[in-house]
Amino acid sequence: MSKEQSMSQMQKVANAEYFKDGGGPLFPGTFVSLPLSRYPRSPSEFAQYQWNRMRHWLVGAVSVLNFKLKSMPNWTTRPKWKARRGKIAPTAKAMYREMLEAFAAGDKATLQRICLNEFAKKLVAAVDRRDPKERVRFELVKYNNPLFFPRLLSHQIHQVNPFDKVLVTEQAVVAINSTQQASRQNIATGETVPGSVKLQDKIEYVVLSRQANQKTFETGPWRIWGTTSATTLASYLEEKAVIDREQAKRAGWDETATK
Repeated sequence: MSKEQSMSQMQKVANAEYFKDGGGPLFPGTFVSLPLSRYPRSPSEFAQYQWNRMRHWLVGAVSVLNFKLKSMPNWTTRPKWKARRGKIAPTAKAMYREMLEAFAAGDKATLQRICLNEFAKKLVAAVDRRDPKERVRFELVKYNNPLFFPRLLSHQIHQVNPFDKVLVTEQAVVAINSTQQASRQNIATGETVPGSVKLQDKIEYVVLSRQANQKTFETGPWRIWGTTSATTLASYLEEKAVIDREQAKRAGWDETATK
């Protein structure tokens, strides 16, 4: 095997490990809509934000539809793969609660089972940094605004590993609105550490990811990729500018020539 072939094979193995089970980065351009109350106030900015939200929703819908159509042997047969979008938000809700409770309990095995590798490593490292004389107590007090939450905000399927033509990555972002209480307890005395009680109302954007096979159309289990933040107009325009520059660079355009 030549040196070039060896390097190529090593890169394939590294990429396979990186993207395993749905790992890798959040899809570029993922649009996580703000609550309506936090939309831009200016009419022009409101319209710009809404237009880009709808455009990216369409991109995600088309990616899911394309994969579904690809799973149909012909137009007279049912697709082998179904999106099952209605199950994604409840799944994210249940998995995220399990993750929060496992994190509080220091249950590393559960964290490694339900979270993707990189996110699990961060959580396990945080558990290891805790004071051994204390334990964490956690309670998910309630879910808020159940008429609108949990809500699926983004759902896409894309091929992300350039060395793998069989496996694709499916990602979903779900908004969860809850009231949570956490505190630290002295193990020896059983007393709550003064000042450690925190009661918070939170809207969290949970990212689920998994791999799907383009030949068999079977999918792996959902895993928690992590959390992300909502997309503001400013953050969207900033990311768009970065993506546009990268695409221009790959196309061989000279930025100075466009000025």
